[in-house]
Amino acid sequence: MNSGIEQQKQEHKNENEEKKEYLLSYKKYRQQADRLEEQLKEVKIGSIFPKHMLSDMPKAKKKKDLSDYIVQCEELENRIIISRKRAIERFSEVQRQIELLEDENEKTVLTLRYLRNYNWEKICEWVMYSWKQVHRIHLKALQNFELKKET
Repeated sequence: MNSGIEQQKQEHKNENEEKKEYLLSYKKYRQQADRLEEQLKEVKIGSIFPKHMLSDMPKAKKKKDLSDYIVQCEELENRIIISRKRAIERFSEVQRQIELLEDENEKTVLTLRYLRNYNWEKICEWVMYSWKQVHRIHLKALQNFELKKET
């Protein structure tokens, strides 16, 4: 009998972890876009301040021209746009799923935690509940949250 209860607890825990992963999933695209934007900045800085050898000797290495630089920048910019679009789409999707909850406190806690990336202390201040109460609301919200079924 205890093993059945333990198995059920483990299933709930796994389900909650899956829900948390879904709620955090938009961040993956946002982080990817941020990383690509940093790469683009590095490319642009590298082209503005090229490393020159102080020599008048001919160079044997292939010299990249401006068109290579433009193509590289455009590719990075396109990847950034795609990542930003995915982040926005996933953010909106997660937000819609949160809004399906009935309890306003649950909606608020999930929104602050997963979409605004607030830490627990800041959430407690925002909703004016104790740390323990906020965690109870969070657990209840996860239990009531419905994962979007992939079609």
